[in-house]
Amino acid sequence: MLIEFTFENFKCYRDETTLQMQAVSLDEHADSLIATEARRTLLPVAAIYGPNGGGKSSVLQALQCLCNHVTLPYLVLRSREKNIPAIPCRPYAFDSESREEPTTFRVIFDMGEHVYRYVLAVRNGEVVEEYLHRRKAGRGATATLFERYDGDVHLGSSLKRKRVNTEVDAMMPYLSFLAINYDIESVEEAFHWFRTCCFMDYSDDVIESYYVEPKAASDKQKIIAFLNAMDIDITNIRFERGKDGNLEGIYLTHGTNGDCELELEEESNGTRKLLNLAPIALLALDAGGVVVSDELDAKLHPKLLRFIIRLFTDKRTNPKGAQLIFTSHDMSTLNSRVFRRDEIWFAARKSDGSSFLYSLADIADRDGKRIRTGNAYDRQYLAGRYGADPYLRSMLDWEGRNE
Repeated sequence: MLIEFTFENFKCYRDETTLQMQAVSLDEHADSLIATEARRTLLPVAAIYGPNGGGKSSVLQALQCLCNHVTLPYLVLRSREKNIPAIPCRPYAFDSESREEPTTFRVIFDMGEHVYRYVLAVRNGEVVEEYLHRRKAGRGATATLFERYDGDVHLGSSLKRKRVNTEVDAMMPYLSFLAINYDIESVEEAFHWFRTCCFMDYSDDVIESYYVEPKAASDKQKIIAFLNAMDIDITNIRFERGKDGNLEGIYLTHGTNGDCELELEEESNGTRKLLNLAPIALLALDAGGVVVSDELDAKLHPKLLRFIIRLFTDKRTNPKGAQLIFTSHDMSTLNSRVFRRDEIWFAARKSDGSSFLYSLADIADRDGKRIRTGNAYDRQYLAGRYGADPYLRSMLDWEGRNE
């Protein structure tokens, strides 16, 4: 489970920026919070709103960039696949000093008995700093597993006893190197967290043409039940493969008598997206993973979006503590019935052009009090109460000049 993600000098973010998944002391939706052995309460969802170009997607891409750096060396060596897509690690481009500085990522995550802190700093493709620490959940001192700086790797006592090699390529994270070459419990546990993070970019139409064929009949039935729960009445999904094993078509059976089978291309955009999303969401809910989705609301009716959010906020469907982090433009979900205030985030630009990220729970009114749950979050946001929306303001000014 993700506790905290911090990054700096990445794309439109110059300064240190933190997405906090540890719950603030608030009264609303307390029954949805994830309790951990470390006596923390974590958020099951985080929704990021903001204008186009404000930096919403870059927050998710920063986390994906970190996960890519850690997992890609392992995936390339194990699968022999050389064309696995990666998010480029681009520093803030609008001042000369930032272009020469490393991009830094810091992540704290909970794995049950242990809490890990991992830091990775990258410049021009090379690792300039890297740290992995862990501590027993709720007690004990923090133990150093390894620290890497000035081109050298320094081992903590547990890895020293394993006599692991400290010579590693400058472009490879040491965590990846250890996961590839050694069978070490602490390394496997930390590396596993990165592998359970799943990224979906629905701003790219290509992602919606990717479908996971369930391996077991029970998995297929779960997907069918998922779609049925969203009022998509199907009784079967058939994946048709050619003699070469390649997928040639997907067919959905409608009607209780199984008398109407439609090819997926004949279904609505929303149905196709849900079939794309269902296996990923169900896998995360089953394993307690993290789903990260850009433009989750694209092509979805607001009621379907709320249903997906509820899968993660309801402990009956999310007993393992899975988390959903997504960007959205959907104003119908921006209210206290769907979210806690600390689950609502805004990305916007400063006057100097760099982006910043903040939570609704961080905003105070003129009297210094927190925004109340009775407020109309959607209307107040669009009115600029939670931070000026330069696009909306510019459009209103433009319309005024042309009347």
